[in-house]
Amino acid sequence: MRTIKEIKSSENINGVNVIKLDTFSDLRGEIWSIYSPEHSDVEYKLDKVTISKLGVLRGFHADSLNCKLITCLHGKFQLAIADARESSDTYGNTEVHVITDEDPTLVFIPKGCLNAHLSLSEKCIFHYKWSHGYVQPESQATVVWNDKTLDIEWMHNNPIISDRDRNGKRFETIKF
Repeated sequence: MRTIKEIKSSENINGVNVIKLDTFSDLRGEIWSIYSPEHSDVEYKLDKVTISKLGVLRGFHADSLNCKLITCLHGKFQLAIADARESSDTYGNTEVHVITDEDPTLVFIPKGCLNAHLSLSEKCIFHYKWSHGYVQPESQATVVWNDKTLDIEWMHNNPIISDRDRNGKRFETIKF
């Protein structure tokens, strides 16, 4: 079984790749690979999972050390990405994807790019691989979830948000 059906490089943010996964299905169910060296040439150090209920929004977070490889194990979420790499010619660009367990997809996010996700299902299991390892929140950049510069159209009118994300900084103050 192949692990990749298709890879598309982002036209909005340099280094972001969307990887559609090849799946195998039969009467027992379905199987697909969360990670293979075909997906990315990055060596990963840590896997993390967040489990959220409908309407939970997490992020925008980033650091200068970690590339991330993100997928949905259960449910559906809206993923927003913003390029905070000052030297990038796509600095300030954003893009949004809807990721679901029904269409297995990985999104590769380079270091210095912010990411946030909004749960669009009753239960959402968000899986991500970290290339460096966990960076404590006080050492991460946190941009306010509704930053006007980023202008993300979230698919929920009244998201459930942590104090950290509600009180994040403005995008223009974050540079990697």
